[in-house]
Amino acid sequence: MQSRTVVLVSVLIALFISETVPFSLSASYSAPPFVATGTNHVAQLQNMPYIAGFQVYADDLSQYLEVNGTAVTVSFDSTEPEYFPADSWLGCGMFVQAQDHFFYNVDYGFYMMLVIDSSGTMFIDVGLHQTEEASEPIQAANSSLIYHDTWQVKNVDTSTEVELFQTWLNSDTVCYSYSVSGLNYILADVNVRAYPNCNNIIPRFYAGNVVMGESPFSQCDNFFQFGIISNETIDNSHWQADIENPMMLMTTNWDLATKAWLLEGDYSFIDQNARWGGKNYPGISVTSNVEESQNIYQLSFRYTGKQYSGPRTLWNVQPVSTNLPFETENQDLTLTSRRLLPIIAALFAGIIVVPFVLISRKTRRHRVKR
Repeated sequence: MQSRTVVLVSVLIALFISETVPFSLSASYSAPPFVATGTNHVAQLQNMPYIAGFQVYADDLSQYLEVNGTAVTVSFDSTEPEYFPADSWLGCGMFVQAQDHFFYNVDYGFYMMLVIDSSGTMFIDVGLHQTEEASEPIQAANSSLIYHDTWQVKNVDTSTEVELFQTWLNSDTVCYSYSVSGLNYILADVNVRAYPNCNNIIPRFYAGNVVMGESPFSQCDNFFQFGIISNETIDNSHWQADIENPMMLMTTNWDLATKAWLLEGDYSFIDQNARWGGKNYPGISVTSNVEESQNIYQLSFRYTGKQYSGPRTLWNVQPVSTNLPFETENQDLTLTSRRLLPIIAALFAGIIVVPFVLISRKTRRHRVKR
């Protein structure tokens, strides 16, 4: 708890020292065991194997709220990366949604993860996707990678726990930081609004869930997810990825995600269409452990080669009631749809108005002849 308090204080300090440029490094408390690198590991949408837990407020998946930050502790215990396929990597971290206050069908997917590759090198990767839901027949669903960055982590054992933090400092800036071995470091402050088409982002992350559409064709957006993703399936038993204590920053206090269920990449929706990873991670064994009296909530992923058939409930400790009303996602127009709407409206208006104009002219000419 003391470590988390120090990290929160460091985040508040960064509020006053953050730059106006989109990406800037901030001071840390000691010589950081990380270095920026061009070797990026992007948590893509739709085409990577993925499996994760997700935070839940209500059993009917109907409640959600805005939070100021999210955090999760990760490690790669009993992992031998020399058995990984060549050029492969495994990421373990958090995947969180934000929304747009002007375009209802525009959403944002933030990720932050600890990554280990086939050479045994570890990294911290962060990034942001912007997604647009389909508005047929005007526009198909699409997404774009707004930014991504990577830092190589040095002198840290794979079994060492690394606590990852992403927090909103103000209406513009997200701070990425982490804690390892009792020391706290700020990686970067990112001015999200400075990026193209991001000026309308709501400066909060979302937690909880929302039902999209009507039964039996409904699906759920699960806003705060925490799990694993890789650029290809690592189908051997020489690795394990561990997650502990996913948390949300409500105002100034961190709350544990005391209710969590499991999903796979075919149901990891970030909006109506896009999904984290997008593909199931085959052959994964998932184990959860809860020590409620110690505030410990743990989740382990390991490859066994067997299709997972265990419970979808990871832990189900009843949280404090939020008394939130049922919400359904508003299917408003997307960016492209709104840009095309005036043109389409003008065309329809022309189709309707032009015949009346022609008839009116013909009538006037006929009267002149008489």
